Amino acid sequence: MTNEIQAFSLLRSARRIGFVFSGGSSRCAFQVGVIETLAELGIRPSLCVGVSGGAWNAASVAAGTSHRIRHYWRAFMRMPHLDLGNLLRERTPFRFTELHRRTFRRYVGAHRLRSPEALPLFVGVTRLRDRAAVCIDARTVEDPFLLLLASNYLPPYYSRMPLIRGERYGDGGLSNNMPYEKAFAEGCDAVVLVTNKGEGEGGLFRNPAEPQHEIPSPWREKVVVIRPRHRLPVAFTERRWSVLSGIVEIGRLRAREVLLGESHLEITGVRGEPPVIGTLLAHFARARAFLVRFRSMA
Repeated sequence: MTNEIQAFSLLRSARRIGFVFSGGSSRCAFQVGVIETLAELGIRPSLCVGVSGGAWNAASVAAGTSHRIRHYWRAFMRMPHLDLGNLLRERTPFRFTELHRRTFRRYVGAHRLRSPEALPLFVGVTRLRDRAAVCIDARTVEDPFLLLLASNYLPPYYSRMPLIRGERYGDGGLSNNMPYEKAFAEGCDAVVLVTNKGEGEGGLFRNPAEPQHEIPSPWREKVVVIRPRHRLPVAFTERRWSVLSGIVEIGRLRAREVLLGESHLEITGVRGEPPVIGTLLAHFARARAFLVRFRSMA
């Protein structure tokens, strides 16, 4: 990885920058603060790549509405996410599909993603018939919202598999949580990779089978990774905006540390508690059950 001076210099001199946002559910609030700092420093992307929870942030940047991204998150988190009546409509008590539909329409919008001013947006998904990682151009699908929803699709939070161009897809984080290679394949000469796993937790999380990924050459020298110092002090399922706004601030200041060499340890040095082994096993079991289930249905 580049140091602070090299990182900022790389981005300032790059002709074409890609922003890549990994998944991480509520922890993707960290990315909101990073987006704000990048905008303040005048670092503009030529395209965006997003996976799972990070796909919504990528869509906001691509659509040119990232100046409203805090409002986007706050509106989503403040709406009730549980409704037993939804068991009859969608076979799940979680209302995330409807919550995403409402907030996406208001704060991003398919029409904005299709406009000539929008940036290219690529969304990472897992193809269910062979479990392959795929990046799909949102401009090439009939409904970009369904593509974003597919990248987040993980039971029991969702129950209806989106159908994209005749294929079934699921959560992109199960196959490739940070497809930075896609940005280079599309002509970028520098990439900002924003991910939520802390430096103190080891290597980068690519997928459940590769939780300690190291970026190889020649990409390593062209990727600026912005991630927390330590494990974020927030659960994946956190919905209280009063808590998540603090995670946004960690992201905002951490980006300044990485790019400008500033120090904000009183904020960015906060450590979250490591998960108990049962929680980790539950995540892996859920991921495995997801792939097994949908492989048989694809």
